[in-house]
Amino acid sequence: MSNPWELYPHIWKTKASFFSYVRGGLRRALWEKYPVKLEFKKEQLKPPPIGYEGRAKSGTKCALTGEWTGNSKLEVDHIEGNASLNDWDDILPFVQHLCTVKDNMQLVEKEAHKIKSYADKHGLTFEEAKVIKEAISICKGDEKEWLISKGFIPEGNAKKRRTQVEDYLRGM
Repeated sequence: MSNPWELYPHIWKTKASFFSYVRGGLRRALWEKYPVKLEFKKEQLKPPPIGYEGRAKSGTKCALTGEWTGNSKLEVDHIEGNASLNDWDDILPFVQHLCTVKDNMQLVEKEAHKIKSYADKHGLTFEEAKVIKEAISICKGDEKEWLISKGFIPEGNAKKRRTQVEDYLRGM
């Protein structure tokens, strides 16, 4: 059997790009509309706490940050499991991962979800991933100006400047 990325290299240049396509298709078809996930989210939503001045009519505390977050900024996260989809043999475990039970779900704020995913992927703590992602964001702008504003003399290359930013964010 020939593989799609071999038969249609003008569509999928690599095996990785093909499985990225499959992953996205399965996530859209299964996870986005997964009734158990939708029911879980609906069950967790509460009215805003007293003193809340935002526009959200419902929400809950983010399981990662503990901050109350409005419904539109919440995502359902798998507590356990970071399923990869890089080959044909990964398809069934990936589908089983998507079709998880409520005990393996939590509501998290969107940015916190990105940080947790980054931490899981790179074997970091949530706190360390948060520092690195914030440093990456700062370095996409003018990290030299940012460092000067914090009282630093910027290093000569981008890698060293990013280390300076990370050290500052860690409180070193």
